[in-house]
Amino acid sequence: MEPIILASASLRRQELCKQLGLPFKILPSYIDETPLPGYTIHEQVQNIAERKVQAAIKTLQGRLPLWILGADTVISLDNRIYGKPRDRDEAREMLQSFSGKTQEVITALALYVGRKEQIVSRVITSYVTFAELSPSEIEWYLDTGEWQGVAGAYQIQSLGACFISEIRGSYSNIVGLPIRELYVLLREQGYPYGAAPSTD
Repeated sequence: MEPIILASASLRRQELCKQLGLPFKILPSYIDETPLPGYTIHEQVQNIAERKVQAAIKTLQGRLPLWILGADTVISLDNRIYGKPRDRDEAREMLQSFSGKTQEVITALALYVGRKEQIVSRVITSYVTFAELSPSEIEWYLDTGEWQGVAGAYQIQSLGACFISEIRGSYSNIVGLPIRELYVLLREQGYPYGAAPSTD
């Protein structure tokens, strides 16, 4: 299979790509992720994922690969976007806000298809319900350090799962890379992955 350029520094996305057996090379795209006025939350996430791919395209000028994958994940609650916390205090505030509530976890996939010279995008939403959290539970979790560098200040694939009472939608989307949707997107665009297309 042709290697995919992964325009992401996310260790979770790298691990999911490894689990899928996808050959990839890492080219992190560091862009300004400040929300743009007039965009819906879904449009914001899609815009960021696409700009990550565009940044990789610019870096690779003259030696473009056939495939570049960018992704962005945010959490939305009460029309507010929660990204990565800047510090422990902001992480605490996020977890306090999530306590007893259902949030949206939104991931955008952006795939550059070299033979078409275009970027194709998908936006996927899952729903996560938190149990009621006590102050001592929040401080215990903050002490683990898991909140650092992740959207929403928790890792559902690790100790953060202790606080989750319900999930609706794609679990892998919450981790940071919706596997089913990525599989479908790659096959739709002709990437040679998975079973051969049906001839029925």
